[in-house]
Amino acid sequence: MNLRTPLARAKGLGSAHSGSHHWLMQRISAIILAVLFIWFAFSFACLLGMDYLNVKIWISKSYNLVLLITFLGAAFYHAILGLQVVLEDYISQSAKKIGMIIAMKIILTVLGLASIIAVLRAGLGA
Repeated sequence: MNLRTPLARAKGLGSAHSGSHHWLMQRISAIILAVLFIWFAFSFACLLGMDYLNVKIWISKSYNLVLLITFLGAAFYHAILGLQVVLEDYISQSAKKIGMIIAMKIILTVLGLASIIAVLRAGLGA
């Protein structure tokens, strides 16, 4: 028994079968962010009032560098997943939707990489 309309069958549109993976990745990234946010908030509170040199020393510690890069990567990945869902749900024109999703992914990927490179430069003394 097929519940799709004749028009839907003719267009060949249907589920992409990637919704559950997308949902799971969003939940996993949210859990990672929740844990890392506790570390980040505590660390940020301790860094208030410090000068740039002391912040660079803090970032240069390997565990802080790895955790900060992981936090940034998870934050940008989670943002990409969330904004993709918003664009898919609220933009009806498929060409416009695809263009906006591609642009959003490019912009957030560039911003994420720039953030990670900035942290690496500060942490590795470049």
